[in-house]
Amino acid sequence: MTRVFLTKLTLGLSLALTLVIGARAASAGGAKCTVATTGDSPVAKACAKGGRDDAKKLMKEYVKNAKANGKTFTCEGCHKDLESFTLTPNAKEDFPKLMAAQKK
Repeated sequence: MTRVFLTKLTLGLSLALTLVIGARAASAGGAKCTVATTGDSPVAKACAKGGRDDAKKLMKEYVKNAKANGKTFTCEGCHKDLESFTLTPNAKEDFPKLMAAQKK
């Protein structure tokens, strides 16, 4: 009887721990970044902090700021698709331009 109880208790605690860890991972930024995974750029820092969701939010802010400063950038201009966020051939050349467009 005690052995069965301990087995069920252990399984229950393991399940609870798995659920807690899974919930924390999901709330820590959703999908993992696949592009800005290294470096000290603000986008790389956003990736490290909150995953793809934070990086996407920051990049959208950068595009909006650039537009307000008279420069036009689009997500599709640097990303082949918006699922994998694979970069276009010109993306690495355009990123510094986007960063420079943050200042008027």
